[in-house]
Amino acid sequence: MFYLIVALLIALYYFFMAPKTVRNTLNAIGLVGLVALLLVLAVMSFIKILQLPGELYIGLIMIPLGYTAFKETLNLSEKKK
Repeated sequence: MFYLIVALLIALYYFFMAPKTVRNTLNAIGLVGLVALLLVLAVMSFIKILQLPGELYIGLIMIPLGYTAFKETLNLSEKKK
């Protein structure tokens, strides 16, 4: 609860009282924090994907292979008798 109040006070200061130079600095800090958060989430997502069972990867690989095999069989010419 304390951190929520502090965050609210910082946000109110940013929107109503901060001079332009302080706003530019806070924008840069916020942007760096956002990029860091996105990188952490991307790494966590990648780790979660690696923990999936191997059968899923095999299935995902077999889908395009099956599609290309089906496409090739449709392009085969008919055998003359």
